[in-house]
Amino acid sequence: MTDTEYAKAIKVKAMVANLEINVALTIEQQAQIGQDFIADIMELSERGIGSETNDN
Repeated sequence: MTDTEYAKAIKVKAMVANLEINVALTIEQQAQIGQDFIADIMELSERGIGSETNDN
């Protein structure tokens, strides 16, 4: 996955998380959505996706 694809994946995840937060009924639900979003991004990063050294 290139840096551009990585950026697009993050953008899509952010848009979905934003929509989910908008329909969440409680602060707790919003917090869980935020935590899930961060976990998703960390998972992508741990795989090394988006790293310039991995594109070669």
